[in-house]
Amino acid sequence: MSGINRPYPRALVALLLTVTAILTAGALGPGGASAATVDSTELTSGWALRSATGLADTGATISRVGYSTAGWNPVTLPSTVLAGLVANNVYTDIYAGTNLQSVPDLTGQDWWYRGQFTAAAATPGQVYWLRLQGLSYRAQVWLNGTQLDANAVGTFVEHEYNVSGAILPGALNAIAIRVTPPRHGCTDLSVCTVDWNPEAPDMNAGIWGRTLLDTTGPVAVRDPYVKTVLPLPATNAADLTVYADAVNATAASATTTVTATISKPGQPMITASQTVTLAAGERREIVFDPAGYPQLHVTNPLLWWPYQFGSPELYQLTTAASVAGAASDSKTVNFGIRQFTDYRTTVQGTSFAGYKVNGQPILFRGGGYVWDLLQRWNTKTNKAHVDYVKAMGLNTIRLEGTLGNQELYDLADAAGVMIMPGFVCCSAWENDSGWTAEQNTVAQGSLNTQMRAMRAHASAFMWAYGSDQPPTAAHLTAYKNIATALHWQNPTVDNVASYSNANAGMKMDGPYKWEPPVLWWDLTRAGSAFGATGEEGTEAPPPLESLSRFLTPAQTWPVGNAAWNYHVGKAGSVFNNTDVYTKALNTRYGTTTSAADYSKKSEVMNYENTRSFFEAWSARQHTQSFGSIWWMQNNAWPALHWNLYDYYFKPGGSFYGTRKATEPVHIEYDYFSRNVYVVNSTLTARTGLTATATVLNIPDLAQKYTTSVAVSAPADASASVLTLPAVSGLSSTYFVRLQLKDAGGATVSNNLYWYSTTADTLGNKSNWYSTSVKTYANLTGLNSLPSNTGVTTAVSRSVAGGQETVTITLTNTSATNIAFFLRPEVTAGNGGTEVVPVVYTDNYVSLFPGESTQITATYATADLGGQPAYLRVRGYNIPTVSVAVP
Repeated sequence: MSGINRPYPRALVALLLTVTAILTAGALGPGGASAATVDSTELTSGWALRSATGLADTGATISRVGYSTAGWNPVTLPSTVLAGLVANNVYTDIYAGTNLQSVPDLTGQDWWYRGQFTAAAATPGQVYWLRLQGLSYRAQVWLNGTQLDANAVGTFVEHEYNVSGAILPGALNAIAIRVTPPRHGCTDLSVCTVDWNPEAPDMNAGIWGRTLLDTTGPVAVRDPYVKTVLPLPATNAADLTVYADAVNATAASATTTVTATISKPGQPMITASQTVTLAAGERREIVFDPAGYPQLHVTNPLLWWPYQFGSPELYQLTTAASVAGAASDSKTVNFGIRQFTDYRTTVQGTSFAGYKVNGQPILFRGGGYVWDLLQRWNTKTNKAHVDYVKAMGLNTIRLEGTLGNQELYDLADAAGVMIMPGFVCCSAWENDSGWTAEQNTVAQGSLNTQMRAMRAHASAFMWAYGSDQPPTAAHLTAYKNIATALHWQNPTVDNVASYSNANAGMKMDGPYKWEPPVLWWDLTRAGSAFGATGEEGTEAPPPLESLSRFLTPAQTWPVGNAAWNYHVGKAGSVFNNTDVYTKALNTRYGTTTSAADYSKKSEVMNYENTRSFFEAWSARQHTQSFGSIWWMQNNAWPALHWNLYDYYFKPGGSFYGTRKATEPVHIEYDYFSRNVYVVNSTLTARTGLTATATVLNIPDLAQKYTTSVAVSAPADASASVLTLPAVSGLSSTYFVRLQLKDAGGATVSNNLYWYSTTADTLGNKSNWYSTSVKTYANLTGLNSLPSNTGVTTAVSRSVAGGQETVTITLTNTSATNIAFFLRPEVTAGNGGTEVVPVVYTDNYVSLFPGESTQITATYATADLGGQPAYLRVRGYNIPTVSVAVP
């Protein structure tokens, strides 16, 4: 079967069923139970790639063992066409400068992939399955000279074939796949990166998903899944329903016993079985529910909780099928006992969606994830993305069309990070009123495949059928019917933009260009922190160290040149420059004079911006604000627009501003009203706290105002605790220092703002991507901070299991000067680049005279690249120093 609902090619059906029937007859005869091998092998090696242009041989010939691939490009799967060509140095350094423009259009020709593998030896009753989890966009599939599929279409549709009649058991086999790329302009139901970056020259054509060879007995198990229902608001019990499909691979009826086993160390094991008889070729959903299997009513379950709410506890489900007492197939998945629900609240005349997990309201906070432009990822990069989300204090990853990276889902499950999946905007996916019959089939097959893959994951908390626009009524009905048939247990939305659908439940009214922090707080403005937002974000040039990896010195300064703009956004879009951002940077922080000066100041402005964004959304959580997605979490390639951390995983100002804003218990400043809020993002109330606000002049740190109040921080809530008055005698740029301490005097939250007697004010012009700025804050006083040579460092290191933890103590020994915006970095060698990926407990810290702080950094030893570890410390007003890490 190709895809979920597609039949085998007719000529192949007879061949497969005949062979399978013979195997089954021998297996189930009087000799006893079968002994089929149950296994799954990913076919990654032994592949080669070439253009179909100029190659006259057909798939029947190419898919024969021994066919020569001399002159082809060896590739390791998964691999898109361009990824394979880059791996073979056909095109080199394509992310540097404007080099990508030199890669020709690769979509005007078909591409052959050919691989060889050794299949497992035959055993009685054995069935062989070929599963292709990601082909783009359409393909002809051949095995050992036999065509399995003449038109396997759909980037996000899984294609599966019973190849028992074509396989050579215990011998070398050959597979050939002829791929036809998607068309440029996102006119096929495929990957689309909209205006985020240049389109890939191959439009991500190729074999981007896993290619699997499975062996089972006569009955195979597919798509096991556990649905949870809690007796909310109570959570002391759970009703679990297990679903799985049983597939009879034979031409005769087959009786199978399907057993579901739920286990978790330290918890009672649960087992349920049922015996069914399947007709020839039948695929049937098997259901175990609490009504028929009371053991699925679980008391006192260990719940899965998102990050900052508790532990993401996971159970294991093993679903096995046996025939005549012998194992036929088995599938194991992890799942969480948890329940997501939604509710609606009307704010400023619009109905917005809010979400609860296990009965507790949760403010979703996250970013829009995108994979590498060539769809290259591995466990290291997947883990780094999830680790960085948690390190920023976020709890959500939005997947706008970037569906199918199943390892990312597994890592999110284990980390307590929620996944917000859905289809992409601004493409064939949303231009659905003119779909062909084939596109309609592909769209439904895509949802079926991706929702099946997602439904078992604890991390999935909702599904968005559309992004900027909702699907047509007919297509929306078809989508919802699929979700119902798959027992999708989480909330859904039709789309995430209220401007196109008043009942969307989310808004997408921008901005997408830089705005001052006050915009997030001024609730009269588009993009401000009320309701729920599916996305909004601003430019975010990465640190100079990253800029230098893809731009030459002449391309990094002056900014705004052709190479610079090429890495901002899609050519011809309104996002192909950083003019708005650069004007704000120069006006607010002082005219930049070099690439280094631009980078130093942009890091401060990026920190200031993302901190205020996430703070504003937290301040009125569950009453006026219900969740926010920063556009974007990361970039598909080295870019200067829309990210919380850059392509190279070097965390910068946006990263640490976000981390500061999302502390578990946090004190924050409202730029619009001068209110101070205390936010508790955990499920544990805090009492006996003291909030202090102090206003100080720059550069002499003269205290102009201070106040302290006793506060409590209820669980999962925010509250305004004081308001700063208008303070006289301020320098043009000044500091606002907020501190939250517990009853013992320990610091719970420490937050430093820099602002101006000349406030940022917004103009009256606004469109879907920006609001005009009338006046800019004068933050140039930061440039008058005296140079501080009094920062001392102490550093130590521990190593275990290939991971290193460096403990850094920074002390400001100056009696008079602040050490502003300190950035400790562990580098590979003296003067080398920062070790990445890396997680620090804090960074971009500021120390007042006499203060000290301790920070830890964790990274993999291998990422030092054999170089000695050094600690580099730099800051806005301190000289850069580097010391060896002992």
